[in-house]
Amino acid sequence: MRTTLDLDEHVIHMARAKAAAEGTSIGRAVSDLVLSAAQRAPLTLGEDPAGLGLRVVDGPPGHVITDEMVYLYQDDA
Repeated sequence: MRTTLDLDEHVIHMARAKAAAEGTSIGRAVSDLVLSAAQRAPLTLGEDPAGLGLRVVDGPPGHVITDEMVYLYQDDA
């Protein structure tokens, strides 16, 4: 099915890389990524899904941490 989506620039880069690596279309890559995420169980507090020492924490409702915020504060440590 054809449709128009307004995707974040990071998502487009990820989809293009996935499509190139798998020899498929960007549309197929986006579909695969969305289906994979939709089938994944929700993360629970304290979980470290990648085993990198980064635990899921609970924040104030509606408070979103963006990539830009992370980039801005990553050198403050």
